[in-house]
Amino acid sequence: MGGDPPPEPKGSDIQEKINFETRMQEGICKLLVASTQRDQVLHAAKNLITCNTRILHYRAELQRRTEEQTLPKVTGRLSDTEIKQHSACSGKLAISDIRIPLMWKDSDHFNNRSKSPRFAVFCLMKIHTQIFDTEMVIVDKTVTDICFENLMIFDDVKPEFELTLEVYSSCMEEGTSIINTPKRLARKLSTSLSRSTGKRLTSTLEKGDLDSFLRANPVAAGTKYYLLAEATLKLDDAEDNFRTHCLTILGNEESSFWLPLYGNLCCRLVIQPACMTMDMMTGYLNLEQTVGGLSNWTRLYCVLRSGYLTAYYSPEEIEARVDPTLKIAIDKETRIRAVCKGSRIRTHSFSLINPSSGETKSRVFAADCKDDLQRWMEAFWQHLGDLSQWKHCCKELMKIEIMSPRKPPLFLTKQATSVYDDMNVQSPQKDESLVDIIRTRIQETDGEFLLTKQDLTEPPQWAALFDGSHNMVVQRNVLTPNGSSKLALTSPGKAKKRPAPPPPVGKQPFLLGAPHPEQCQKENTWRVAALSDVRSELPTSLDDTIVLAPPGQ
Repeated sequence: MGGDPPPEPKGSDIQEKINFETRMQEGICKLLVASTQRDQVLHAAKNLITCNTRILHYRAELQRRTEEQTLPKVTGRLSDTEIKQHSACSGKLAISDIRIPLMWKDSDHFNNRSKSPRFAVFCLMKIHTQIFDTEMVIVDKTVTDICFENLMIFDDVKPEFELTLEVYSSCMEEGTSIINTPKRLARKLSTSLSRSTGKRLTSTLEKGDLDSFLRANPVAAGTKYYLLAEATLKLDDAEDNFRTHCLTILGNEESSFWLPLYGNLCCRLVIQPACMTMDMMTGYLNLEQTVGGLSNWTRLYCVLRSGYLTAYYSPEEIEARVDPTLKIAIDKETRIRAVCKGSRIRTHSFSLINPSSGETKSRVFAADCKDDLQRWMEAFWQHLGDLSQWKHCCKELMKIEIMSPRKPPLFLTKQATSVYDDMNVQSPQKDESLVDIIRTRIQETDGEFLLTKQDLTEPPQWAALFDGSHNMVVQRNVLTPNGSSKLALTSPGKAKKRPAPPPPVGKQPFLLGAPHPEQCQKENTWRVAALSDVRSELPTSLDDTIVLAPPGQ
């Protein structure tokens, strides 16, 4: 109890892949029967070939692993040290921009284009158990080059790899129907075979038991691809540029799937060994330097990568993209050896010199302990072995160009429920959707934003006079000794004041100084009594009083 779980068998991952491809195979077989369009049948038949090829290679790999588990009981196995010395690092391989030229006759290429037969073509690429296929392209006599824009990347590739490229073709004759539903296929079989056999197959198909029939002949109900040509690419064929390779033609002119291939293909085959893209060894080393005739040791952070030993004062300089303090080339001309204990002050030291780079004096490094020295020495030997086995691929890092995918159709770019997610109700500089705004508002109000309404305090009606949205008219009320009043506008540019409407029927007109029952209820008005007192106290001279009144009253 509490111990580590038992290790999974080596073939468990391969068996899962076999099970997955088997389910895919069954689904494709059913799709072949249900397909009613020519393109559907062609794509399904192509996927079926890819699926069958993967199952075949997975089973071979499973058999090989099973034999390896039983092999040590008879012959024994190599030690881990021997295996490590003979194995190189893996790499990443990318193949793209495949072009296959065609060699049509002038009479075929320029004449009778309307009657030209069409062919469905695709490529299948294999490295061990990694199998990829390209898109399917339609070719006729107007096409001079078969072009595939796919980019296939193979991982964990060894220097001794062999990339097999196969070209498949299928004739698409307009007069031949490739669509065969179960009922139509049953009628054909019942009429072409004997009466007893035809009835038996007809009953089998009508009952829906199609799996056994389709596994035996999965493309009988549709179309069939044929192997037209193949090519084998190896390490020497890799180059950081387009290159032409030989293509072995397997078909003949009498075949229905025949295409006039030129015998070559052009593609871009790029390889990135792990030693060129990953740090093979990192750690601190002490570099011996002589200053003024005295020996001084400088502690540096060293990285072994891409055929160079680079040194920095700290790992932070790498993140800041600072130029290294020291950079030494590591190649087949590099000489690395351990330094004797008695010849140096520090132990666990080794010397390094590269005559090809023009160095005439070796540099001495010292590790912190014996184990670190052992790890560095093994990393150097491994790195030199990787460089020698990957050959020209380690001279300069090849770039894998990831092509941008084609623009999808408009109905596939956005979901129907995401319209409001794309609405920007805030500043156009900030991409914030309406959903994000509502979510933020809910968090700020602790959920009250959805449950209750916000309390809005309405201002009094007279506050609208001072909110800046109404025009104000300043008038001057002139009081005369005889009790009459006269209004005058202080702003001559303003419009004239409209006369007041007549009073309602049954009510007396308003007189200045007369008491009014509603006068005491209004705010910001003068009492009549106070007004009369003020008028009695005024001298005979005119007195000006400023009154604010909104226009239209």
